[in-house]
Formats: sequence, structure tokens, C-alpha cells
Amino acid sequence: MKHKVFLIEDNLTEGFLLRLALSKVENLEITHFKTGSELMEKIDECPSVAIVDLNLPDINGLDLIKEIKKKSVNTKSIVVSAQRDIEVIATVQSEGTPYYLVKSDSVLKNLKSIVEDFIFSMDHQ
Repeated sequence: MKHKVFLIEDNLTEGFLLRLALSKVENLEITHFKTGSELMEKIDECPSVAIVDLNLPDINGLDLIKEIKKKSVNTKSIVVSAQRDIEVIATVQSEGTPYYLVKSDSVLKNLKSIVEDFIFSMDHQ
């Protein structure tokens, strides 16, 4: 079974690198969006995972995650952001998104592992 992954990243280079890392995970259908409004047009497709940058041109990433959870309650979310502020990270986690990855050299490996774990747990429920 293919799992839909929605990637929301406005930086095209970073989006490409994230897609490249995820392309190594089997049974994923990855859709890349540059804005939150683009994603919300497709939210009825109920992705398994949403990977969200916090700083988007049209919406705050945390607000977008809240909207995703309203429309697609089973979607798991992961934040990938350059923000390192502890208060921001704590707020994101308190809103039900346990995985907050700071953009760095290791983010690609970590993201791949987290998505693989999500997919494994969904397939074995």
C-alpha cells in the first residue's frame, strides 16, 4: 500500500533534498507544496504524513498543522525548521507534533528514519 506524504517547504533546494531523502523509503507517494494554501486544496486526500516548515509565505506552519489535524485527523505531522527557539519547539510539541527537526546536515537521515517508523506503525496496526 502506498502512503501519501505531503511535504510543505517553500525553499526549492531544501524541498528537493527532503524529497530525495524520502525517495529511499518504499511505498511513498510524495507531493511537494510551496505554500500552505496549495496543501489545503489537496487535504481531502488524507496524507499519512505531513512534513511542515514553520516559516511559510502564506501561513504559520503551526497554524497549518492545526488545520491539517482538523481535516485529516489520522495524519502524522513532522516539523522541519531552521528555528531553534526552545519555546517554539515546546509549543509545537504541546500541540501534538512530537517530531521537531532543526534543519542541519543530519536532518535528512533523521527524517527518513522517522517517516519509516510512522509507515511501519501504520502498516502494523
